[in-house]
Amino acid sequence: MKAIFFGSTEFSSDILSSLHKEGVEFPFVVTKTKKKKGRGKIEHPTPVGKTARELSLKLIETDNPNTEEMVEMINKAGMNSFLLASYGAILKPNILSTVSYPMNIHPSLLPKYRGVAPVRRTLMNGDKETGITIFLMDEHLDTGDIIVKKRVPIYPDEVYTELMKRLSDVAADLALNILKQLHSGQKLQTTIQNEKEATYASRIKKDELCINWNDSASRIVAKIRGLSLKPGAHTTFRKKRLIILKATSIQQKPTGSSSGEIVKLGETIVVSCDSGSVEIHKLLISGHKPMNAKDFINGYHLKTGDNLKE
Repeated sequence: MKAIFFGSTEFSSDILSSLHKEGVEFPFVVTKTKKKKGRGKIEHPTPVGKTARELSLKLIETDNPNTEEMVEMINKAGMNSFLLASYGAILKPNILSTVSYPMNIHPSLLPKYRGVAPVRRTLMNGDKETGITIFLMDEHLDTGDIIVKKRVPIYPDEVYTELMKRLSDVAADLALNILKQLHSGQKLQTTIQNEKEATYASRIKKDELCINWNDSASRIVAKIRGLSLKPGAHTTFRKKRLIILKATSIQQKPTGSSSGEIVKLGETIVVSCDSGSVEIHKLLISGHKPMNAKDFINGYHLKTGDNLKE
């Protein structure tokens, strides 16, 4: 079995690694170019770039895959399909037309949550399930005919990075099965998406990262889950940014407490909000490493009545 692979993120890196372990051969792998990060502006490869190098795979790093050179490379490889998972650029018709099956691995139950942030939006909206859809790409965004779709339940209190890891395992299994079908000469069957059910998962905006303690506990916890571990939903503590990584919601709100007020301390930190309370289990203050709530309480000498708006 062989496949050309387009991808850039941890999600796509995990899929690439899993398929390689199953014996899938990759004529080449395409990822986005290295990006300069940190104070030293050091270039860092994408997770897919790093994995491809570790596996000694031929790697192409480009922010523009829609070139005639790419068309020639795909044609030379003699493939009738390729896989794309969270690459970060839309492939144009000149690339899509090079193969019979230009396949995209999307972490949602299409046509729901088309777009760039399907899993984050799923969690932030409090959904109980998500899934993986593999479909044939066309010139529009996530609109192509579906090859396979599998539902995946969301575990209680599961955060984004945890869910994405599980979804990558499901995606790799589905992709492997499709590649086996193609390798055996089978023709893939597809179904058209129902446009009436389509929704869009827009990119997360900077102002969405801030926790509003005047919101309900369930909505605040949903935001924390959808943004953890990075970039993280944040609040303010002693004029420093405090990112909350793990939290659960409590229905009760102590009488007389104000939104953002710490109302209980112990193994966790309980904070009052507009409706109910948020119980914090793991957090990260700016410039430091993540820590559990108890260590944070001891290290920063928290007391009830402290406020996370200040």
